[in-house]
Amino acid sequence: MNTLTARALSLGLVVALWTVISHLGKLPLQLWPAIVGLACFLAAGGGMPGFQKAAAGAVSGVVWAMIYVAISGALSHQPILDALLLGVVVAGLVYQARVPMLGFTAGAVAGAATSIGALGLRTVNVNGGIRVALTLVIGVVLGMVAERVADALQRTRIAAMAGR
Repeated sequence: MNTLTARALSLGLVVALWTVISHLGKLPLQLWPAIVGLACFLAAGGGMPGFQKAAAGAVSGVVWAMIYVAISGALSHQPILDALLLGVVVAGLVYQARVPMLGFTAGAVAGAATSIGALGLRTVNVNGGIRVALTLVIGVVLGMVAERVADALQRTRIAAMAGR
C-alpha cells in the first residue's frame, strides 16, 4: 500500500471513530474543533514535533481568544474598538512565535478562530475555552494515531510482500 493510500485510510478511520465516540457518547464537545486540531497536526508536519507545535499553538490561540472576548466585553463590544483589539490579538498571535514552542502561528490563529466560532463572540468563558482546547488537542491526538495506523498499514503490506 502506498503512503498516500495508507494515510487516507488511517485518517478516515480515526475521524469516523471519533465521530462515533463523540455522537454516541453524547460528549459535551463539538465535533468540528477536533477536525481543526487534526488539520493543525497535519499542517505542522506530523510526528512528535508536529504534535507539540500543533497542540501548543492551538491552545495558545484559545487563550488569546478568551483574552480578546474578556477585554471586548469590558469595552462594551464597540465595533471600532473590537476591530482594533482583534488586530492587536492577531499581532500577539504572530509575535508569540518568538517563543519556539509557540512558533506555529497557523495553529494559534486556528485555535483562536475555533474558540470564537465554537462558543460565539460573547460567550467565551473558561469552561468553554477548556472544552474547545481539549477538543483541539483531541484532534491533534487523532493525527498522531492516524500516523501510527498508516505506518502499521504500510508495514503490513511490506511484510506481506516479503512473504511471497
